[in-house]
Amino acid sequence: MASHADQEVSSELGRAPAPETLTLLFKCHKSTTLLSVQPTRPFADIKVLLLGALQARGLNTLPGSTLSLPENADDLEFGVLADKKDASKGWVSLKVKEKVLIGSRGGKKKVGGNNSVINESPLAASLTDGSWVAYRLKAASKEMQGDEEDLFDGTPEVEMEDDGEWDVVLPSFDDEDAE
Repeated sequence: MASHADQEVSSELGRAPAPETLTLLFKCHKSTTLLSVQPTRPFADIKVLLLGALQARGLNTLPGSTLSLPENADDLEFGVLADKKDASKGWVSLKVKEKVLIGSRGGKKKVGGNNSVINESPLAASLTDGSWVAYRLKAASKEMQGDEEDLFDGTPEVEMEDDGEWDVVLPSFDDEDAE
């Protein structure tokens, strides 16, 4: 029996896009999932929609991976292109970490962090219609999945560092048969 939250996500996914919505292209490995969302919709809600869309497609793992889809959408992390005009420069996390900036007069100011406006919605992050957004499991979620597998396999626990890589394969127009 589907929960109320599952029914809400299903009805949201089945709705036709409205003129004021943004269509975002969520990328993982060679897979792209399109979602139409309100520009002011919080990223936390968008993560729930993305997870629901992946589950609706019958996926149990992240595309191109053996890592299971998370049970909690908060375990997903979003990234955007480091340079919107050059995808070869890679991806950066959409979550802006808190930093302390020192002004010209010596004053300190905190920017970023959980309460940063940029972390709130596509509009606040300056995403536009057709923007690419990479997704992956947060590093802590990957480690937890590894720990669970170790318990079942009997293999030793291995500490993995997050390499900052985003598993996004972009199509290329290079002639593969050229010698």
